Amino acid sequence: MKKFLLPIFVLFIIFNAQAQNPPKRELRGVWITTHVSLDWPNRTQTPAQQQSALIGILNHNKATGMNAAYFQVRAQSDAMYQSSLEPWSYYLTNNQGTAPSPFYDPMQFGIEETHKRGMEFHAWINPYRAVATVSNSGNTAQYSATHVSRTHPEWMLTVGTVRILNPGLPQVRDHITSVIVDIVKRYDVDGIHFDDYFYPTPTSSIADDATYNADPRGFPATTAGRADWRRDNINMLIKRVSDSINVLKPWVKFGVSPSGIYMSAANSPIGSNTSAGALQHYKDYFADTRKWIQSGWVDYLVPQIYWYRGQSGSDYNILVPWWNNNAFGRHIYVGLADYKVGTTGWTNPSELPNQIRLNRTYSNIYGQIHFRHAFLNANALKYRDSVRLRLYNKPALLPAMPWKDNVAPAPATALILTKNSATSVTLSWTKPAETVNELDKAKRFVIYRSTNQIINPEIATNILAITNMDENTYTDNSLIADSTYYYAVTSLDRLHNESGMTNIASNDNVRPVVITQNISRTLTNGSVSIAANEIDNGSSDNWGIASMTLSKTSFDCSNIGENTVTLSVTDKAGNIDSATAIVTIIGTLPEPIISITRTDTTFTSLPESTIALGYGAQSLIFTASSSTTSNGTTYSWSPATGLSSTNTANTTFTPTAAGTYTFTVVATNEFGCSATEIVTITVIDARCENDKVLVCKTTGSKSNPSNQICISANAVPAHLKNGGILGACSGETVTTTTGNVDSEPNTVSVLSAYPNPFTSQTTVTFTLAEKEKRVILEIYDLIGNRLSTVYQGEAEKNKTYSFPVDASNFQGQFFNVRLITPGKVYNFRLVKE
Repeated sequence: MKKFLLPIFVLFIIFNAQAQNPPKRELRGVWITTHVSLDWPNRTQTPAQQQSALIGILNHNKATGMNAAYFQVRAQSDAMYQSSLEPWSYYLTNNQGTAPSPFYDPMQFGIEETHKRGMEFHAWINPYRAVATVSNSGNTAQYSATHVSRTHPEWMLTVGTVRILNPGLPQVRDHITSVIVDIVKRYDVDGIHFDDYFYPTPTSSIADDATYNADPRGFPATTAGRADWRRDNINMLIKRVSDSINVLKPWVKFGVSPSGIYMSAANSPIGSNTSAGALQHYKDYFADTRKWIQSGWVDYLVPQIYWYRGQSGSDYNILVPWWNNNAFGRHIYVGLADYKVGTTGWTNPSELPNQIRLNRTYSNIYGQIHFRHAFLNANALKYRDSVRLRLYNKPALLPAMPWKDNVAPAPATALILTKNSATSVTLSWTKPAETVNELDKAKRFVIYRSTNQIINPEIATNILAITNMDENTYTDNSLIADSTYYYAVTSLDRLHNESGMTNIASNDNVRPVVITQNISRTLTNGSVSIAANEIDNGSSDNWGIASMTLSKTSFDCSNIGENTVTLSVTDKAGNIDSATAIVTIIGTLPEPIISITRTDTTFTSLPESTIALGYGAQSLIFTASSSTTSNGTTYSWSPATGLSSTNTANTTFTPTAAGTYTFTVVATNEFGCSATEIVTITVIDARCENDKVLVCKTTGSKSNPSNQICISANAVPAHLKNGGILGACSGETVTTTTGNVDSEPNTVSVLSAYPNPFTSQTTVTFTLAEKEKRVILEIYDLIGNRLSTVYQGEAEKNKTYSFPVDASNFQGQFFNVRLITPGKVYNFRLVKE
């Protein structure tokens, strides 16, 4: 008893584990029989009614979890499709050879509707059967004048109650191959599928002596030799069909569904441990299926193991492992006997589901096909419910066939999730670019969903759905509110090679946690840049961070000191949160100043910023410096006119003509920060005849306080001491702009004062003929000290500006009023009584 219970207990554990962990890849097919209208169609229905019925079948199969339909298109050398080689099926229109009216092509319709539901369409063909029952051969409705039994009676081989196309005839092999080539060429089928009708039994009544004698091909005329010759006849057809398909459309699969026992061990050492008297297709049907799969002529075999587990003489538990061990690198699918559920030996409602579970324990058993749709639909003992709800409740990819193609298609990209509600999201993605090669085209897409951030595509329970065709959107309405899910998508080609995954998208609503840190950065060449990761101080998210951005990443000299920046963090679901940080920019701004040194200390009574051509200093030294920077500061001067150097701190200005000269120095420190300072120099012309000096001499007369004289340089100091000034003294002197200076100053009525002479107060006025943006009105004493800045600002055109001047604290008798404009400098002499 213990020896009996242990295997059962282990088997229970295996079944339970398999039920909880379905395979990612599994063929789940259904045979849809058209012969004698067993599943479809009803030959008395209209085409619209037939189409509606087929749609109902396909919908039922899809709802059950199936991913392939094996549709019988040629039951007895007739056609469920438009063919020029064989007549329309009697079971389609109730009259063989008559097309549907209104016209439609059942196979084309079936292909389109099957593909719409994401299932493969395999054209199921009976290769040799011509007349199912000899007694019906005279029925012209079932066998029209164009049927092969009438056009080529010499091809017929009658065995018992069946007529078949004689497998030994080359013409028969030509005809069957032509039929299949026609289908493959004209229809987008996923596979060509042969059933188990080869040489029928009893073999003793096969009257093919004449055929053998016409072409024995070296096989001896013994019982064994004749058997090998018959097997070779079928071998030649199988190989020829295989070669033809692979040449025309290498993606089309080719397989055969033989009876469940190849050979029994009692009859062959390579056979299964089954009854010696059981039907064995190697010896009884002359079908050497093991050779076909070993030679690679078929992509799969579907042995019809129509027995229950433990059945005496043909035990399912024995046959499945035998076929698993004879796969030779190709696929074995198991044909299941749905039609027996509920009959003797099949009263356990778990029998067929447990057969599926057993299949899943073997590495070379890649799935199963159910015989047939009507029994699946009948749902005896509720077995279909068990299959649908427990075994096929998750979608499965079809098994790949690497010997046909092992190159994955290009992946989908840019997966985007849109939240519709708390329980619904829509996914969209970008399909890979179109390709000419049919084998590389992305035909469908797999949607993975997990509650884990890392999606394992090898776990079948992570498969949420497989698109029916190449659509690029999917709506998931099965979310649990307030739960977080993660999604990814892969591409499938028509042979179910799978690409890598897209990016992961999620309905995650949790915002990231943003943590920042304050940083300091030093300016280099006047700027500095920072990255988000420098501000980040360990920000995190429950799923993962997709990106970080900063409100400001570049800084310059205007940002010296503390700056507030915002770090925004986006997680992989698109949730965003942010926090601020302080970025301290280290650096200083230059504060340039310009000092002026005269190259000649001769007293001129003029300001330091004024040169009198012809007397005193004829050059000035400019020295630029900055109190806020180090010795690394560089200086540049502009314009260069009259300067000895333009890129040093010290430069000498030597004018050649009267005018106003404005120079700008740019100071750039070690941080790359720059600032400017401006110096304005006034140049008057005091030269007169024979290298003498023009002086405006004071007379002391109220009516004529001064007059100008041309004297030698030696006489100038005395006149300056007594209140004289260098240059012309026609009440008001004007110096024109650089480059446009006349040899003699121009006298204009711009600047004046009243009263003049004055006692303690006077009023200075000016009027300009053109608008100026900036003018400066100043008063100097005779030795060049600035006593007062009266006005700085704009000056309107032809507007008179008047400014009272309190001169009670002015020391001395003579003073100069100077009006500086962008283009000219005006001088006026004030006299204090």
